[in-house]
Order: sequence, then C-alpha cells, then structure tokens
Amino acid sequence: MAERKPLERLEPGLPAAWYSDPAHYERELAAFWYAKWIAVAREEELSAPGDWRVVKIGTQSLVLVMDEKLKAFHNTCRHRGSVLCTEEQGSFPRKRIVCPYHSWTYDLSGKLVATPRRMETPDFDMGRFPLHQVAVKTWGGFVFICLAKNPPPFAAPAKYVRYGLDKLCIGKCIVVDVQANWKLLAENFSECFHCPPVHPELCRVVTAYQEAGAWGLRESNRPEYKTGATTLTLDGSARLEPFPGLNEQEKQTLYIPEMVLPNLFLNIQPDYVNSHLMFPTGPQSVRIVYDWLFEPRHLPLSDDDLAHYVALWDITNKQDSHNCELQQQGMQSHAFDHGWYVPQEFDCHRFAERVRLTLREAPASRGAPSPTSRSPKARKRGTAKTGSARAAKRPR
Repeated sequence: MAERKPLERLEPGLPAAWYSDPAHYERELAAFWYAKWIAVAREEELSAPGDWRVVKIGTQSLVLVMDEKLKAFHNTCRHRGSVLCTEEQGSFPRKRIVCPYHSWTYDLSGKLVATPRRMETPDFDMGRFPLHQVAVKTWGGFVFICLAKNPPPFAAPAKYVRYGLDKLCIGKCIVVDVQANWKLLAENFSECFHCPPVHPELCRVVTAYQEAGAWGLRESNRPEYKTGATTLTLDGSARLEPFPGLNEQEKQTLYIPEMVLPNLFLNIQPDYVNSHLMFPTGPQSVRIVYDWLFEPRHLPLSDDDLAHYVALWDITNKQDSHNCELQQQGMQSHAFDHGWYVPQEFDCHRFAERVRLTLREAPASRGAPSPTSRSPKARKRGTAKTGSARAAKRPR
C-alpha cells in the first residue's frame, strides 16, 4: 500500500465530461479494460472440467472454461461470429462447445473438432479455426483475464499470503447495478473524507474513520477501532476464529482496504473478506459483484451468523452506491467543470493521475476528448440515469 501522505494543496479532479461522455468512455475501455488485467470471477466458480461462465467487459463477451486448467475465449464462433454461450453459466456435458447457429464444435482447449453438414472443399483446414483465446492468470483465488494481444506483466499484490485468499469460498453474493461511472466508484473506495456523514455504522467500529480520513496524518488520541472489537461487523464482534496463518499483528489489524486496479476492491478482515468485482456497463453505469469470502470449513454458515457478517458491508456498499449515483447526477451541471481533492483525498489524486497517465500513453481514439482536456464544455454530455442502485442476479 502506498504511503499515506496528505496533499499539500487543493488538486483539480478529472474533467466532468470524462464521467459521462460516450466517446471518452470508449477511449477508457481501450486503455484500461481491454489492455489491463481484469478480475472477473473466483476460481471456485469453475471447479470441474466442463464448467463455464460468461463474463462481459464493456462490449466484449468472454467465456471462461475449465479444461485441465482454466482457459478463456472470446464468446464468438469462428464460422460466422455467433455467440457460443447464450446463458450466464453452466457445464458442457460432453466436454464440447457447440455453436447454436450452425453447430461448429470445439473442444475445451478451443480446438475446432467438427463442422456438421458442411460440404467438403480441398482448402478447408480445421486447424486454422480455433477459438480466439484470451490470457488468464490467477491470484488469491481470483481469475484475471487480459484482452490485449500482448498482455502486460501480471502484477498482483505481493502480500496477504498468510490470509489464504486462494482457499476462501463464497458464503454470500450480492450483485448490484449502479448508475455511476466506474471512476466514481474507484475514487469513493480511495478516500474516507466521506465516512462520517455517509457511514455512521462503519465509523462506530472503525473509530479512526470519524476523523474523515485524517487519522494518522496528524496527532490524535482517538483509537483506531471500537473498544473490544475483533473484526468488522455492526457491533465489532466475531463469531469465527481469525485465519489460522495470521501473526499477532495481523489478527489485531481489523481492516485492510486494497484496490487492484481497475476493478477489484478488497475489504480484508482477520476472519473474512468482502470483495468487489466492478464491470463497466456504460459511460454512466457499472455492475458490481459483492462476495463475502470465508474459510470453507465454516460453510455453510447459519442464517444468523451469515447475517451477522454480511450486514455491515451490505449497508456500507449501499451507502456508497447511492452517493456515487448522486455525484453522477450532480456532475451533469453545466456549471461544473471538475471537482477538487482536499488533503485527505491523496489516494483519489493518485488514482486520477494514473488515469491521466494511462490515457496519455494509450493510442488516441478517434473522436475521444484529449486526456489533457480540462473543460467538459467541448463535448456533448450524456444524460444521467436517475434512481437508486438496483439489485441484480450474479451474471458477469
């Protein structure tokens, strides 16, 4: 985790147009979502040979498949481009991927193995038509894919080994559609300036957050956590033992936030983890998959114990989604050019600078606003969608 060092002056935020402009959204899809490593699932969701799951990143549909090892392909038939998997998940009973249109058939490695009803021609070679494969990596039990032809080095956090993240299993999943740009969710996760007015429940357990992100940046006698708290739940009490590999300091560290850009957010406690997988669905919308992860020996938890562990982050996540939606709506004002980062929002500023740098280094997209543009007036804005975050099924 980067050094916590407050800003020494107000810093300008990203241009307001970057949170709603369709052309700029396409530029960010190309620079971030189609070029970086993206977390898309948990390994446990594809545990047996033949298991598959569709994930969507921007306009791209991918299918994860468990063969002898995990593979990913574009969800597109090599014949005429039909979607291969039309449902959200399942298992291939004959270990074959069959196109629903003309029945071209592939094995789990992506190799074309049959083309029913095709009249033979001397120039046809099935070896020329495997599925388009996508790079796959795993870390901490999470599956990452990269759509780039030449993926960048995979750099996951080199820590949390003793937490055994790769062995944890999903005890609860909530999927929500949020009407806000993906960057607003990332910025929200990066700061606690908003915590006192937005998260009273969280602040009662993490008492340091009552200082609006300034705890540890100036002299304070306030304790970091509620007296007697042993994990992050509404009352601070734990019903599970800490992860067995933790040292004493880690057992006393009740909360670690970790962001693996651009779309994996982790709330790490000594006895469970709440993870967020975020997927952009448009210039002003995202889908977030919230998972509560536990040691498999504890699952399934009783209804009462599960509710005990889910409640705090469920409340907090809903509060964040609601406020990001309010921010998305407010940024439509013609008078709003960009926001400002105050000293406690140093991680927001770091994120914004990373966005700017990535866009400067990315190939230019025709019609997209310049990554150095400071005014939203140069581009026509989209219309913000109103309404609260809506719960959805688990699809990626």
